[in-house]
Amino acid sequence: MDTIVILLRGNSGSGKTTVAKALHQQLGAEAVLISQDVFRREIFHVKDTPNNHAVGLMMEALLYARGKVPFIIVEGIFAREKYQDFLLFLLESFEKCLIYYFDVPFQTTIERHRTRPQRAFFPESSLQKWWLEKDLLFGENGIASESNDTSNKSVLSKEKIFTEKQTISEMITMILEDTKQFQE
Repeated sequence: MDTIVILLRGNSGSGKTTVAKALHQQLGAEAVLISQDVFRREIFHVKDTPNNHAVGLMMEALLYARGKVPFIIVEGIFAREKYQDFLLFLLESFEKCLIYYFDVPFQTTIERHRTRPQRAFFPESSLQKWWLEKDLLFGENGIASESNDTSNKSVLSKEKIFTEKQTISEMITMILEDTKQFQE
């Protein structure tokens, strides 16, 4: 069985976890959800540093799930510079990857943060400190540029962008439509 990886990246409060959970709920037993926050904050209780202990376990979970389920949903901030090794591993280990970046204005993430349980664990000032503007994987400053050999030929249309104007339902529909290209 070929496994399709669906990578959802973006800043804190951009909507990636909400979409990942809704997509996972819809796909049910056909999907595994690997959430950066669960591995880093809940399993290991480690800071968000390059190659922290959670990274290795996420890699192992990806390899374990490969071939066992049709879909692996991977979601998290996954800052390009900090998680470059993990992101390259993902692109090199899976032939079929769909990548989505949540490009949501900073003010929107602040407004969303005010409604979340996490607001008790980190203040709005942390969101500003962590903020990464257009942290895309591909392009001139990306980890996998057009001229780079690590660019996986099966990555669908490079990285697609989600904005705050799209609904959760619209995002899930787009993702599911994109998976059909690999299933033909």
